Amino acid sequence: MISIINSSNLMGIESFVVKVEVDITNGLPCFYIVGLPSTEIKESRERVKSAIINSGYRFPSSRIIVNLSPADLRKEGVFLDLAICIGILKNIIDVEDDYIDESLFIGEISLDGAVKKVRGILPMIDGIKNSHLKRVFIPYENKNESLLIDGIEIIPVKTLNDCIQILSDTSHKKIDYDAKVLKSISVKEEVRGKVKSRKDQVGKTVTPVYDEDFSDIRGNYFAKRSAEIAAAGNHNMLMIGPPGSGKTMLAKRIRTILPDITKEEMMEVSKIYSVLGLLDSEKYIVDKRPFRSPHHTTTKIALVGGGADAKPGEVTMAHRGVLFLDEIAEFDRRILESLRQPIEDKYINISRLKNNFRYPCNLLLIAAMNPCPCGYYQSDTECRCRRADIDRYLSRLSGPLLDRFDIFIEMSQVSFEELNSGKKSERSEQIKKRVDMARGIQADRFNGTNMRTNSEIKSSMLKEYCRLSKEAENTVGRIFKKYRLSNRSYTKLLTTARTIADLEKKENIEAENIIEAFSFRKSYYGYFR
Repeated sequence: MISIINSSNLMGIESFVVKVEVDITNGLPCFYIVGLPSTEIKESRERVKSAIINSGYRFPSSRIIVNLSPADLRKEGVFLDLAICIGILKNIIDVEDDYIDESLFIGEISLDGAVKKVRGILPMIDGIKNSHLKRVFIPYENKNESLLIDGIEIIPVKTLNDCIQILSDTSHKKIDYDAKVLKSISVKEEVRGKVKSRKDQVGKTVTPVYDEDFSDIRGNYFAKRSAEIAAAGNHNMLMIGPPGSGKTMLAKRIRTILPDITKEEMMEVSKIYSVLGLLDSEKYIVDKRPFRSPHHTTTKIALVGGGADAKPGEVTMAHRGVLFLDEIAEFDRRILESLRQPIEDKYINISRLKNNFRYPCNLLLIAAMNPCPCGYYQSDTECRCRRADIDRYLSRLSGPLLDRFDIFIEMSQVSFEELNSGKKSERSEQIKKRVDMARGIQADRFNGTNMRTNSEIKSSMLKEYCRLSKEAENTVGRIFKKYRLSNRSYTKLLTTARTIADLEKKENIEAENIIEAFSFRKSYYGYFR
């Protein structure tokens, strides 16, 4: 007897359908799983056998071969346990074949028959929306995040017995359900009733509440202006300043002025966190823009992704949010160099022997560093470093990496008068209104393209999107010749000026916009050139 049960597996942050083909024939009792299974899938033989027996069913004393199709793709994880159980027990389940063919089964099985939570439910269900499959049986603990997907029936189950009894119920036969089965059916109806309200909630624009606010920052008005421009155009920013000047404080508040995350972006980010098993069990979705701040001792794999299972790294976890590299000069130089391609292309490729994984990383990069090893170069406190030590410290950031930053800002120590001033600073809410207005202008400008912000404008698009007044053209020409700008630096200068013009609701870039944009690059020439 051959049974074919649909299940799913992950490849990076995407999923693919796995046909679990179970063949039970006469012969010496054995249980084999073929089709490039990983170690945890091979071990499922013992889990499945114990779960079936402990659930009150007879495990076939026959030759059992389980093939995982397509056989040329490696399958990993514990997602297939439930499907293997259903395939073995299909002959005792009174259900039409069409119903099984239109169903997908995902879940890990414990020895007592309980269906346990798995990671990656969100991308697995999202990946079958446009297929012939109509329903998904999933672990009960995964029900919240699965309800975010439209167009498919979700059936959460707690045990193998629940799953089998719900399947048998589809034939509308009279069955004497015990208390456990009745409970599982009521759970099914309860979850169905909550689907609409949950999806409606996710569809609404969520304004997140943060503990931090820009009004907490005293002084450094020039730095706050640069943060507003960075948020408005998604421009990467590097802050240089002595310890205690407020670099980290400013970085942590940048996401408070970013536009609210959209439903589409929620789904993108939530799929990544679902694969990594990091979704909040109560909220079941990422409803705030991510803020990732890896320590400078982090490894290359942890930062950009990779390893034996090619997992996403910090750059992917910061997708649609902020990646903050504090003390960037303390990071290993080879690790920093691996960021050059993801920052530029907004995605990262991780290649393995048989597969190539592509992860999104469209993020706002914020970095902070001291100007020298002791931290007090060009500050009010005396610097104890030799010139050679300062040059060696600054050279830890290569020219190509520095070229990926649009804005360079020098932070200064805050005076006593500024710290104790009773004057209230501008709140994040006020700054965010201007950022939202500028993002709205950009949305209209890039309508019909795959771009969203000015930072994504390529050099070939400058004529179309960065129109200069005559005076602005003369100004940028003088700057280009004097400072010998690279093509990338020239592009970033104009795109930053474009964002400044958007904040001022100007159609064309004026000379003062060019001058202000270049003022955010002067620190680069002061420290690194």
